[in-house]
Amino acid sequence: MDKELIKPFLQYTISMFKEMYNFTPIYSKAHKVTDLSTHKWDISGVVGILGNYEGIFAIRLKRSLAFKLLNQANLISENPDEIIQMISGMISEFANIVCGNALNKIDPNNGKITVPLTIQGTNHTISWPLKGPVIAIPFTTPYGDFEIQLNFSS
Repeated sequence: MDKELIKPFLQYTISMFKEMYNFTPIYSKAHKVTDLSTHKWDISGVVGILGNYEGIFAIRLKRSLAFKLLNQANLISENPDEIIQMISGMISEFANIVCGNALNKIDPNNGKITVPLTIQGTNHTISWPLKGPVIAIPFTTPYGDFEIQLNFSS
């Protein structure tokens, strides 16, 4: 995958966390995901990419980070079902913000995204399309780690 296509996803991921949470996530070297059947993430926000580029963008994190981000945003509830719904909404919105802005930068006239969705559960599965390798970029924050993953082709 062209490194120039990855840059806007990095830029908007960092920008989103700076604007929403007043910290800068630090990213590490991108790498190809070789085993799609196992991972350490509890939650994934997923968006489909359509247009000149087709594939999937995902932001993946542990439940503990999601709870910390909810608290940081003062989104607090005693109701467990409501907390799950707030986490789903928050993570879907993360995926929507990052992917929408990045795609607008790399494919401003034809790029479209699907409605975001959130998948939760230990070792949950994303059915990645066969559009090329799945590229992962890990991030660290003061509250925990997360990762963005990309799989698309032109």
